[in-house]
Formats: sequence, C-alpha cells, structure tokens
Amino acid sequence: MNPYDSLDVATWSIEKEPNLLTVSTGYKRLFGYVDESVSDTPCFLREQVHPEDVQLFSEHMDKLMSGHSSCLEHRVICRRGEMRWVQSIGIPLLDRREQESNIIVRIDGVILDITERKTSQEQLENKHRLLEKMLDTIDVAICSYDVSSEKLSFISEALSKVTGYPLGIFRGKKTWLDNIYPEDIPLMEQMSAQIKLGIPNHGEYRMIHASGEIRWIQVRVIPSLNDLGEVVRLDCVVIDNTANKEIEKALEDRDAQYQLIADNMLDMMAVMDPRGHLVFTSPSCVKVLGYSEDVLKGTALFEYIHPEDQETLSHEMMDCIQKKNSWLMRYRIIKANNSIINMESLCTSVVGSDGEVESIVIVSRDITEKLEIERELKQIEERHYSERKKMEQALQGSEERYRRLVELSPIAIGVFKDGKVTYMNPAGARMLGEQYKGNIETNAMEWIHPDYHGFTMDRIEDTLLNGYCPPGDYQIIRADGKVVDVSLMSVYDPQSSSIQIMFEDISARKKAEEDRRFSEQSTRESEELHYRLQTSLDRFSLDLFGVMKVSQLERRLVREVKDVLKVTEVSVVEVDVNDDRLCKIIESDMGYYLKIGEIRGRSYLLCIEEKPAILQMAPLRVWLETITRYVSVLFDNFLLIEDLTKELEQTASKQIAPIWLSRLLFNLSENERKRLSQDLHDAALQEQIVWYRKLDLLMSETSFSGEVREQLEQIMQGLLDVIYHIRITCNELRPPMLVEEGLITSLEALFDFTQLRANYSIQFNAEHLNHTLDDQKLIALYRIVQELLANATKHSHATEVQIRLFSQTDRLQLEYEDNGVGMDLMKGVKDLFNSIGIYGIKERVRSMGGTIEFRSSENHGLAVRIEIPDL
Repeated sequence: MNPYDSLDVATWSIEKEPNLLTVSTGYKRLFGYVDESVSDTPCFLREQVHPEDVQLFSEHMDKLMSGHSSCLEHRVICRRGEMRWVQSIGIPLLDRREQESNIIVRIDGVILDITERKTSQEQLENKHRLLEKMLDTIDVAICSYDVSSEKLSFISEALSKVTGYPLGIFRGKKTWLDNIYPEDIPLMEQMSAQIKLGIPNHGEYRMIHASGEIRWIQVRVIPSLNDLGEVVRLDCVVIDNTANKEIEKALEDRDAQYQLIADNMLDMMAVMDPRGHLVFTSPSCVKVLGYSEDVLKGTALFEYIHPEDQETLSHEMMDCIQKKNSWLMRYRIIKANNSIINMESLCTSVVGSDGEVESIVIVSRDITEKLEIERELKQIEERHYSERKKMEQALQGSEERYRRLVELSPIAIGVFKDGKVTYMNPAGARMLGEQYKGNIETNAMEWIHPDYHGFTMDRIEDTLLNGYCPPGDYQIIRADGKVVDVSLMSVYDPQSSSIQIMFEDISARKKAEEDRRFSEQSTRESEELHYRLQTSLDRFSLDLFGVMKVSQLERRLVREVKDVLKVTEVSVVEVDVNDDRLCKIIESDMGYYLKIGEIRGRSYLLCIEEKPAILQMAPLRVWLETITRYVSVLFDNFLLIEDLTKELEQTASKQIAPIWLSRLLFNLSENERKRLSQDLHDAALQEQIVWYRKLDLLMSETSFSGEVREQLEQIMQGLLDVIYHIRITCNELRPPMLVEEGLITSLEALFDFTQLRANYSIQFNAEHLNHTLDDQKLIALYRIVQELLANATKHSHATEVQIRLFSQTDRLQLEYEDNGVGMDLMKGVKDLFNSIGIYGIKERVRSMGGTIEFRSSENHGLAVRIEIPDL
C-alpha cells in the first residue's frame, strides 16, 4: 500500500532499481484517472506534461536523477484534455547503508495544483500591461509631482504626445512654466494658489507645443496631504483640448452664420408651440407681413389667417400634430396693411424626450406671384392644348391639307425610302432642279457630292437606329452642276418605313463665316500692327528725354523710321523755306518727305527715298506723322538753344555772365519746359487717350476669341502705361499748380512721388517760412530742391534726407542734409562744381543774388546751405 494514498495531494514515487512508478490516489484524482489504472513506467509522468513544457520537465527530472532536489512550475494535460498549472517538487533518496554513498534508490515527488493562482496572476499581469498600454496610447497624460523635491516622480508617455517635448525635460516645475502661453501664466498661478491650500482644481489654459503651435490643454490637479494637512504630492491629469476648442469655435461661427442666414433669408421662419402661439419669428416675417417682432411674439398664428382658411388649417394642423410628422399647407394671410397674400408653409413637429410635440417649426414663403403665374400658365396651356387639338384634327381630317403644307413650305422636304428619294417638295426642286419635283424615283447619291457619300450612309444608319439625326452640313450637286452647301436633318417615320429629310441652303451662311474669319484675321493683323507702332511711339518718346542736340535727334529719328518701315534710304536735309504743311506726308517721284522744322528761312525735311508698300496703310501714315510731330516739337527749340549756347559760350569764355542774363536764360528754359509740357499734353497724351477709348469701345461692341481678347487687353494696358509715363514727364517739365498751390504744397507732392522710387526717407520742415515769393523764386527753389533730390537718388546712397526752409529778417534760407557717402571737397571740388546739376544749382542761386555753401567729407554725408536775399 502506498503511504501517500491517504493524503489529499498528488504524490508519486519512482523506485530506481526496478524502475517502477507509483502514484497516489490524489494524483489520479488530479489527472482524472480515478477509476482507471495508471502506467507504472516513469515515462507516464512526461506524457502528462504540456508539449511546450516538456524540455523544462526533462531538465527537472535530469536534475533529480543526478541526486539534487528540484522544483518546477509547468502545465499538464489531464485525462479529459483540460490544462492545469502545477508545481512539481522532487526529492531523491540515497542509499543509507553505505557511508558517503551517492547511489539513488528512490525519487519521491509532490504535485500541487496552482491553476487558480496562475490564472489570478495572469489576469493581474494582463490588467497591468493593459493599463500601461492605455497610458502609452491615449492622449491623456498622467504625472505625479513631489512637492518636497520639486520634481515629477512619475510621467506617462502620453505627456510627450500632448506637448511634443521629450519626457526628460519635464523633471522640474520651472520647465513646465516655461512652456505655458505668456498670457495664461496668471491663470496658472491662480490655480497653483488654490492647489497649495489643498483644494483640487480643474482648469484650461494654453501652452506652446514643441512645433511652435499654440495648444489648449485641460488640467485636473488632485493634491495629497500628510497628517499635518500639508501638500506633499500633486497628481495631475493633462488632456489636449485643442480639438474641442476648435469645435467650440466652429460651433460659435456656425451659430453666427445661422443667425446671419436667419436675419437675411427671404423665406420666413417661425416657431410655434402646440397651442398655436408664436414663440419666435425671423426678421423676414417683419419685412413680409409688416408686423413688428414684439407684436408677433406670443400671439396666436390664427389671428393672421384669413377667416375662410382658419377651419381647414386648424384640422390639418391638429391631424399632423397627432401624427408627429411634417406637412405642407397653403393658406391666405392678412398683412399689417390689410392686404392679403398667399402663403405656402412647411411645418415640422419637434418631438421632446417624452414623445410629445414640444414645438412646431414653420418655414413659409409668399407664393402670391407664383400662383398668379401658375394660373396664367394654366390658361396658356389650355389655349395651346385647344389649338393643338384643333391642329391634330385638321391634320387627321385631311391628308391633302398636310401635303399642301409640305408643298408650300419654304424648307426643302423630301422622302427617302429603300435607298431612293421618292418625293421632293417644290422648295427642294427649286434648290436641286425641276426634274426632282413631286413623286420621283431617284438615287440620292446622284445629287450628293462624292466627298459626302460615306458621311451620308453613316447618317442614314444613325437615323434608322435612333429615329432621328440632327442637322449636318453636306454638299450637293444641283442639276446645273453647281455645288451648294446645305444643312440636312432626317427623321424616321415607322408607319411608312421611310425617312423624312429637311434641308436648307447655307451657302450664304458659309460665305459669311469665311468673311468673319477673314475679318478676325485682319483684325488680329491690325492689332499686331497697332501694338508694334504703339511700342515704337512709346520707345521713341522715352528716348527723346535723353536727347540734348539736333544731331542726336536726327539720328534717333532716322533709325526709328528705318526700323519700322524697313527702308534704308532715310535722311534729314536742309532746304530753302517752302509752304509745305508741317508733319504732312508729301509724295514725290523718288519717295516721300515731311517737313519737321523751319527756322531762319530754312526748312528741314525728313526724306524717304523709297516707296515702301506698307506706307499706303493708314496706321503707318498716322504713325509717321505722329513721330515727326514729336520731333517737330523739339527741333526748332534745339536749334535756337544751340545757337544761343554758342553765343553764351563765347561770352562766358571772356567773362562771367551777368545776373540778368542768367535769370533770362532760366526764364527761357522754364518757358521752354512749359511749352514742351503743354505740347506733350495736348498732342501725344490726347492722341493716346483717343486710341485707348477707341480700343475700349471696339472690345465692348465686338466679340473676340479668348486669345485675341487677351492680346487686346495687353495692348490697352500698354496704352495706359504710356499715358502714365507721359503725364509724369509733363509733371516733371512743369509741376502742376506750382504757382496756384504754392511752394510748400508742390514740394510735399514732389517728396511723396520721390519716395515711391527712392530708398531714403525725406523729412521736411517749413513751419517758419513767412516770405511771399514771386514766380521766379518759387520756380527756382522748386528746381533746386528737385536737383538736390536727383543727386541724392543717383549718388548719395543715403537713407535719410532732411530739408528745412525758413525765413530770416532780410533773407530766405534753404538747408539740405543727408547721411550718405558724402565726398572729399578738397579732392573733388573741381568735379563737383563743374557737374551739370551742381552748376545749375549755383547758377540759379547766383541769378537771385544769393549764396551757397557746401559741407561734406567722405562717409559723413553732404550738407548744403543756401541764402537768398529778400529783394
């Protein structure tokens, strides 16, 4: 008998010498072998082990066989297939008959069922892993802050997701405060004050995410107190609430949009309680009905319903309220001015949580005009129906009448059947030839142009397949051999199994389309020519500003004429005075010539010793006359200026010109500027404006393709640019309203325009200017300031310019100063005072009896002081 059979545990014993296994009754009960015999071989123990734990069990048994005790937790498979966790404990017994013997005689083992403990342990581990996974995956961060050490003792991985920063930086309180949005720091400090008192707190504030974005976070802090009531630990939950904040903002925006829609919609909206009283009306109700919102609110809807519609409307409303659905109703309503309108309303029941109707939403619109239109349409439809019925009766009553209509139709009509044309009305006969009139039997391909035979067969198949074939363009050959363009449509008649064909002569339309395409091509070519000529005028007019001598002017004119007219023999010649009109094209045997100037009994002609064909075109002739007119404006003046300059040079070489002469020259120059500005404004500028208006009118009255329209718009923009540049030039030649508006206003306008094109700022002070200036001083001071600014723009590289203009007791003083590169007056004084701009300033000051002083050094700017006596 096994001594362990009486114990309620699973035991086993292996006798080493016979190699026999003995198990207890508890072992059999554990593995389900209560009524069955168990194998007495030790291999039986291994057979019960779970396959995945066999290796561990073998190592366990090897250890026992080597004479060492061993304990192992593993899984076993019971008799009925269930799995259990067990703890196996084995103890080897040695032979005690011999001293210091290591011979094993028996191994005793105990097996304890630990399934329940293992299951509980696995559940606990699973819960722990699940909790860790949740904390790592959700966007809710959990942390604990130890008050005594002022460090975070625990941080979940989610905090990095919420803030974008690695967890390593959140080890101190200051680091957290550094990332709070500056405007919300007071809110954070307020929360901290309550938490220090041991009061749990919950709040929202913004923080700066690692990406630089501003995020909203929701923070809940629970303080833990010690026995003395002191805060020792703070447990925090941090949630990224940015999405909710954005949703709240979107909802607020949407509510505002809905309110805006309700305030501006044409349809009327109202909310009514189940008793029929209005609790809300949209502003459109006030506009349509004429009642104020205060009057409508709280009153019964039926007070405004026409008496004849009240009973019917009441029954419909009660029925639909009981059914708790939506319904559409029409009724009449009485407005505030006692007029009656027809309304159409969609009523929707709003059901509460108790299943009862809480309110009714009504969307209404005035359909008075709609009903009137419906009545008119119904009357029209009834009339049309009556007329159609009469027509059908007339057509059905007389086949002869139908044939008569076909014969009198101005549209060519024929019948095609079985590959032949069997009938042709008179209109078709007039188009094709009289032999095709009436009932005929002719092959249609006889009068279809050979190029259209395949196309015709395809159209016949389409007609038979679809019952109809839309109009298509063909060419037919009439009896006299003339080819005619026609548009042909065909309809299949299933009753007679024939195809009805209708066609008309579109030769005139085709020709009109060709003429239109030719016209569009001509228009495009004309536009390109106009653009090219306009570009030439723009370029030439701009180049004239840089011309200072007659010879330069002549060379520039000759080159432009050669480039545009593609000629080589062009020159400017001087002849005896003649009576030819100025800038008028005159044809000669050798070519063409135009008079461009006349002075001192001599005429100056632009000669073209060729006859280019393009000069027969009106735009080219206008261009040539215009460009010579530009030259004519400057030509006479340049000749006079050159003669006067030569005389002055001769005089100046001997002595300094007197003040009266300098003043005279400046007056002449200003008069010349004024005349040139007026000529440009009255001639070139006005012509550009006229061409711009013509082009604008052409685009508004004519339909052009997208590409042509785009090119025309570019031409219009180019004209506007030219107009703008001419106006700027006119303003620079003669500042507008200088005398009328005064010096200060004109200078302020000059400063504003200069700063649009310059990189420096201008500070202007004229508060103490008390003198009354005559026209000469007014213009002279304006030109001096204009030249100083031009010098600053070209040479100074300054960022700031200061100009002061003030009055002294007996003189007027102008001071200029900039912070530019300046210059060494000792080295560059000769070049400075010989430059055109500075020389002009000195001469203008001298012409007024004034003095000028320059102060400058390299990299220390330039200062100019001008004093003019009050004469």
